[in-house]
Amino acid sequence: MPKKIKVFLDTSAILAGLNSPNGAAGVILAACFAKRIAPVISSQVVDEANRNIPIKFPLLTVPWQSFLLIPPKTVKEPTFKQIKAAYQLLPTSDAPILAVAINAKPDALVTWNTRHFLRRTVTDAVNFPILTPGDFLHKFLRR
Repeated sequence: MPKKIKVFLDTSAILAGLNSPNGAAGVILAACFAKRIAPVISSQVVDEANRNIPIKFPLLTVPWQSFLLIPPKTVKEPTFKQIKAAYQLLPTSDAPILAVAINAKPDALVTWNTRHFLRRTVTDAVNFPILTPGDFLHKFLRR
């Protein structure tokens, strides 16, 4: 059996997948449920989803809880030094997510936050591709 692909999922990708099961992010989540992908998240991703789902996407509460039952691997929080280094690459509130993704050593980071994560300074500095859900499917699941 081939090695599972280890994918760090940003909150934006998870919410998109839960909201649109037939879209690219939804296919990625289905692959997580089918154990074809090893999902990786952080407590920040959980906190962000828990904050936003009841307010913006109340119908996603049960699907979100189901996703957490897979369960995705929740990686250790980054240190202040690691967040500071990530902030040098990505000077936004997403620096802690980048820091934890770097620590997780995933095969890919999947996000819809293209404005922040797909900056050249970020993509050139990490050892894994940062991809939108559609790009991830094209690169990893269609091989």
